[in-house]
Amino acid sequence: MTPVGQADTDSWQQVGLNSSRPKSSGPIKKGRTCKMARHDKLYTWMRYLMLLLCVILVISGVVLLGLGAWIRYGAATFVDVLGPYSSQLIYISYICIGMGSVLSFTGLIGCCGAWKENRFFIILFFFIVTMLFVAEIIGTIFVLTYRNLVSLVVRDASKNSLMTAYMGPAATDPISTAWNTVMVKFKCCGFENSTIDFKGSVFSTTTGLNYPKTCCVNKTLADCDGITITPSLIQPQSCFGKVITVIREQSVILGSAAGCICMMELSSMILAMVLFVKLGLMRHPW
Repeated sequence: MTPVGQADTDSWQQVGLNSSRPKSSGPIKKGRTCKMARHDKLYTWMRYLMLLLCVILVISGVVLLGLGAWIRYGAATFVDVLGPYSSQLIYISYICIGMGSVLSFTGLIGCCGAWKENRFFIILFFFIVTMLFVAEIIGTIFVLTYRNLVSLVVRDASKNSLMTAYMGPAATDPISTAWNTVMVKFKCCGFENSTIDFKGSVFSTTTGLNYPKTCCVNKTLADCDGITITPSLIQPQSCFGKVITVIREQSVILGSAAGCICMMELSSMILAMVLFVKLGLMRHPW
């Protein structure tokens, strides 16, 4: 004989009225766990990617710092050729050195923020990189807008320094030494028109010569006397084309590096903001 309580339970089960009993939440918890695991893995990959970008920014900053040092010291010959306008290039070298230092320092801040999961370092990194990015965009627009004017100024300044400040191969002043180095290193003569550039110059007026010894193909020949002019004796190419070629090559390298740096800065800005929000949600969940 079936007890009364059990019979009632069986009857409830038969009519399906016990459906209000709580069901097992095992599959839901498992789904949430998998979703959280995927989010954690994505967060970890974002951290590592930001670390990688910050390391590249540090290296880029060191490269930019080295470029500024090269302009200031390694390319002193080209700087001195500009004569009175050489101070502008020196300022540019200081800007490169400053930007490179700030970029390297900012990359280190980003590395600390991503590694230690520090929101203060991450948001500080974001703001500094944003300012650098805006400054680089403005600088690029300025260069593209006034590049023809800059080329004209460089051309006039170089020619003016050759006409008014060049004193010959034996002179030891910075401008004369720079022009002698350019003519010997690049095997060229004059600025645009070889020996014609020296007519009416301070060098020609002072020495009475038509060209300096540095213009000769073979400087040990007796005909290399500053007066005799033959096609086989004088370097056929002018120095302006040689100098412009070197500047353009360096400009391509600098432009490519600047473009890559801008892309990395933009990517790191996006990652920094996402990590900043993610860390806030992890520490202060809704």
